[in-house]
Amino acid sequence: MQERSGRTRRRLLEAAAEQIDARGYADAKLSDISRCAEVTTGALYFHFSSKTDLAEAVQRAGCAMLEETVDHLLTHCSPMQALIDVTHILARWICEEPIVRASLRIGRERGRDGSAIVDFHAVCVRTGLRLLRDARAGQRVIRADVSADSAEGLVTAVLSGAEADACRGMDPERLTARLTGMWDLLLDALVVRDLRAGLRTGPPHTPLPDGRAHEAVTA
Repeated sequence: MQERSGRTRRRLLEAAAEQIDARGYADAKLSDISRCAEVTTGALYFHFSSKTDLAEAVQRAGCAMLEETVDHLLTHCSPMQALIDVTHILARWICEEPIVRASLRIGRERGRDGSAIVDFHAVCVRTGLRLLRDARAGQRVIRADVSADSAEGLVTAVLSGAEADACRGMDPERLTARLTGMWDLLLDALVVRDLRAGLRTGPPHTPLPDGRAHEAVTA
């Protein structure tokens, strides 16, 4: 019973993400979400008390995907490499993953009306900056003559730019190539020369934590 309930909840989250991504938060209807999830409206209300509750669960799912992926990457590579990899993974997710796309759209649309929500964009930026700070403090991979504020500004710009390009519909392969080229330039400016050669600027090869061979991380 618990396993079936979990599957139903997951279907509802996925259906909500698809509807919000396609229509926006305001125009996504619970009746359409339950129909797409192939459950009754009563079953939807059993799991989620309102559309707001469902939208917040979508955002929490996006945050959990990101956190789990970062933890997984850090078991395989350094914080600086994980930072590069996360930008590639997020860019591909924003192109293709409804949970992530909906999380960003909810943040944009509900943030404007003053709602207290998870700002998924801000979560992504904070995650990137945390990895950058870990790279500076632990590995000392960032050049001593580069100020923390300048480095953080560059990383924020990379994450925000990749998000904007993906949301505008840039082809994923072109976006991957663009990010790789940006990191080629940035690492020359940011990283200690002797450590530069050990960093890969293209997308990672490590599978995602759930075992899916996601296209963004197997290229």
